[in-house]
Amino acid sequence: MNDGLSITTSIWRLGMMYIISQERIAFCNESWIEDHSHIFGTLYYQDIFKCIHFHLPHLPFQAHLDLELVHLADSESRRVYSEMNTRNWWWDTQDQLLAGATIVQVICASDKTHLTNFSGNQHVWPLYLTICDLRKDIRRTPTKCAWILVGLIPCPAKGARNTDEAWHSAVGTLLSPLQNLDITGPGLKWDCADGFQRQCYPLLAAWVGDHPEQLMVAEVSYGSCPMCEMPKGAPMGYSTI
Repeated sequence: MNDGLSITTSIWRLGMMYIISQERIAFCNESWIEDHSHIFGTLYYQDIFKCIHFHLPHLPFQAHLDLELVHLADSESRRVYSEMNTRNWWWDTQDQLLAGATIVQVICASDKTHLTNFSGNQHVWPLYLTICDLRKDIRRTPTKCAWILVGLIPCPAKGARNTDEAWHSAVGTLLSPLQNLDITGPGLKWDCADGFQRQCYPLLAAWVGDHPEQLMVAEVSYGSCPMCEMPKGAPMGYSTI
């Protein structure tokens, strides 16, 4: 794998991050701070643009990338939705960009992971990403290595205050290049596996996680719905009107 970013194996041991790789990848270290006084640990992360760009020129993905919008219909002219490039979100977002722009839709995934039982009950939040431009049958196949580890967020000690805010602060650091990207600007000129260069605009399109993780992302209390405002225990068809 020499398409700009090597696949790495990561090991968390005794509070330290060891990277095993054929190529040396620079990781950025930052303290994860709560209330500007309490340090939870060290945040390890890669350059998110390099992680996203890895998918585009990677030759094994060449036949599985959808970089253009399409409309699909069945035999009765009814709209059919399949891959992400058939959905309304991409069509609506494309209208906001310059002519000829290519949207690279980013999917992030996170899940609190238990590491050890006998070394202080260690937990960590790994953050992974892939792109929607890569077809879903390839993304969900583990042997295709379509998901890349972007960063490791250490979990705060039990009883720590404002853990949700601190988690969002850490994720904000990881994703800040996406937030600061000007969609009205020239974008990023990236090579693709078909031999062309495109003006790319990486945008966060989806977040994958279990129910507790979705509650953390939405910043709602446990037992609430991260998608709607229906009160807990309300019957189907409930309305506030």
